[in-house]
Amino acid sequence: MRVAVKLFATLTRFKEGAKAGRSFEVDLPEGSVVEDLINQLQIPLKETHIIFINNIIQETGSQLKDGDVVGIFPPVGGG
Repeated sequence: MRVAVKLFATLTRFKEGAKAGRSFEVDLPEGSVVEDLINQLQIPLKETHIIFINNIIQETGSQLKDGDVVGIFPPVGGG
């Protein structure tokens, strides 16, 4: 299956050429969950905080389907 991925803020460093909020496609085995996608992208799980699938907040154990759009946000800090 193929999903579209959007990385935000500091997470773009894990995908060469990625621009924040711009999607790129990733092929995954059927039955994959968000954590499988994060692992395939070689992003440490602790670097992720909010996951959206088709604009709905989801968990890392959420099932993915062909054609899903997945947004991944890091923790946000400030002062």
